[in-house]
Formats: sequence, C-alpha cells, structure tokens
Amino acid sequence: MPTRRGRATLAAALACFFLGRALGVPELYAVALAGVFVVALASLSVRWARYRLAFSRRIRPGRAFPDDTVRVELSVRNVGRISSPPLLVEDTLPDALGGPSRWVVDSLAPETVRALTVDRLALTRGKYKVGPLRVRLVDPFGLAELTTQNKREDLLVVYPRIEMLGRGAPPSQRMGSGPAKVMRLSPEGDEFYAIREYEDGDDLRKIHWNSVARTGQLMIRQEEARLHPRATLLLDTRTEAHRGSGPHSSFEWAVSACASMTWHLGRAGHALRLATDVGGPGAPRAGKPAVEGILELLAAVGPGRRGTLLPAIKRLGTKPGAGGAIIAVLPPPPPEELAALGRLRSAYGWCGAILMDSDSFVGVSPRVRALADQRAAAAETALVRAGWRVRVAGSNDRIGDAWTGLIAAPGSRRRSASSPS
Repeated sequence: MPTRRGRATLAAALACFFLGRALGVPELYAVALAGVFVVALASLSVRWARYRLAFSRRIRPGRAFPDDTVRVELSVRNVGRISSPPLLVEDTLPDALGGPSRWVVDSLAPETVRALTVDRLALTRGKYKVGPLRVRLVDPFGLAELTTQNKREDLLVVYPRIEMLGRGAPPSQRMGSGPAKVMRLSPEGDEFYAIREYEDGDDLRKIHWNSVARTGQLMIRQEEARLHPRATLLLDTRTEAHRGSGPHSSFEWAVSACASMTWHLGRAGHALRLATDVGGPGAPRAGKPAVEGILELLAAVGPGRRGTLLPAIKRLGTKPGAGGAIIAVLPPPPPEELAALGRLRSAYGWCGAILMDSDSFVGVSPRVRALADQRAAAAETALVRAGWRVRVAGSNDRIGDAWTGLIAAPGSRRRSASSPS
C-alpha cells in the first residue's frame, strides 16, 4: 500500500500526465510514467520480498503492584537472507499503562537482533493484555508500506495495593492447629512423601536434584505435612453497598484490605480462601501459589450485581472448608444477612468483621450521615452479640489501623475514631 509520500508521488505523476497533454510536452509523459513505475516497484518490493522477521516479548515483572515500574522488552530478529527495510513497530498496551508504544527500527542485516524496551508505571490493579504487535515495513524511499500483525498477547497482572499490617493475627490455638504443627508422612530414612516446588526458607539439603534436572525448577523432598491454620476472607462486592469511584472509593479500600490481609496471613503460614457475593470460597490453600492466586482474583474483581450475601454465607458454613478464622470486609448488611453471619460463629473458631463506613467516602448530608451511623451501630451490636470481633472503618482509617483494632477488639462495642460521634 502506498504511503502518504507514495500517494503524493502518484498525484504528481497524474498532474504531469494531464499537464503534458494540455501543453503538448511529451517529456511530462515520461515523468508521469516514471512516478507510477517507482511507486509500483516500491509496493511490490515490500509485498513480495521474502523478509523473515522473528519477534519476542518479555514483561518484567509479570506480576506487579501499583506504583511498580513494568518493563516491556521486545526483540526483533532478521532470520531471513536479505536485509529488511526500515520498520515501524507498535506494541499495544492498555491505557492504564500509558497506551501503545512505538519504535522506528532501521534496516536489519541478516541474523541481526534489535532490542526495544519501554518502562511504564503500573498505577491501577487489573489484568492487562499486552499485544498484539503491529509492524509496518516501509521501502527505502518511503513510498510503500506493508502492515503485518503478530497476534501473540502476554498477560500482565497488577495486584491490588497492599498495606503492611502489624504482627497480630487471629489466634492459631482457636483454629484447631498452630502455625508450627507438623505431621510426619514417611518413616525415617531415604524415603520421602512427595516432591513440591521450593519456597523461601526451605532446607536446601532437601533439594531433589533429579526433579530439578527434569523440570528446570528447584524442587524439594516433602517428608512431612504442615497443618496450617486456616483463614477465610469474605468480600462484599455489591454495587449498592459501596460509595465513590476510582482508586479512592470504598470498593477499592475493601479490595486493598482483603489483599493486605491475604499477604499478611499468607506470610504467617495460613491456608487461605476467598469468597465474594458472586463466587467462592473453594478449598483452603497455603503457600506462595495460594497467596498469588487470591491476589490475582482480587486484581480482576469488579463491582458485582445487585443481590444478597445469603448464598455466599450458606457456602461459607459448609463443611469441610468451614473452620479456623473468618474475616469479613463489608458495609453494614441488612438484618437477615446479619443473622446469617451470626450463625457462622458456630462453624468458625474466630470471627472478625471490618464494617466499612461507605458514606464517609463521599460527601453526604447530615441526615444521611446520621442514618449511616445508625446502620453501623446496629450491625456492630448484632455481630458482637453473636460472638464476632468488629471494627468500623471509614475513609480516614488506614487498613493497618483497622486490622490492629480488629485483632485487639473484645466482644464489646468498639467504634472507629474516624466515625462521627
């Protein structure tokens, strides 16, 4: 396809043809013919020439947190036998990462590799597709171009914003198992129970080198099973329950709170699972893969449809997953949901709730403010009477403070400092 310069050349050739015909100057016919011939030759050169180019993309890191710098590395290699024309390379990036990246690559000799990099700042959580890659081949005179597309897409996951929490956690002894409880699975000797991936802190003497050679990853001999304390997280995603928009909304505060608790409890050795009003909770899982799995779910979670928490609460009370600790992050629910949450106390050894003052994330009238305070007080009282630990948190509360207050909260009434009196 002719470029803008190529189309201008064709227009000039056409003008020369008509001008030569009007003035009777035969030389202008030759100029017109030459212009058309050059553009046609350029178009054929980019369309039919056997250029062979290989592209690869790498995203580092593939899992990031907000405010992390993400580097996209592209590699362009000429695997053909002739030099390539100049290239215009465009890699598709989402608007959240600054939009597409563009490069101009000079002609590449055979077996030449050109590295292209771009650094972008990850600002908001989400799962983003990077790609496809579009390449424009332009002839040396800039008269014709050919656009091709590499449809490969890579995934970039930006986790929710995480706040480091204090040392506190639900007491392990009240969940039926402590963080260091171990059960031996094989007799003493050279036998072992299973093989798993290496995790930070594992004994390097237990590396299974045969598996390392086969898989290319560090693998550890599993000779014992750890009985991890369990924790279940409940996140209310219903649209009508939250206020505000963007990163400073009550919904994003709740998502970040669940992500922070996932990070904190996962590092403390808890087996975790996540439930929302639309899905979950699944089976409890421990270790780095479990934490990353929940963070990836939270990275993509969005405001849910209108509905009720009752089906989710029913699932949470089902064996064998029920047990250990449950921590809910939700605005004050209606009475029927409060009653169902209270009944979960018999299925869990420790129950805690961060009641979100959603109206504090937007400007409201004094009347609305008073009604919100009444709903929060009623919900807090109902849950405390059912044996839950409760902390009310508003827009001015840090997640770490809310967590510390929840862990320290007795079974009596305790209000957030940010809530109006």
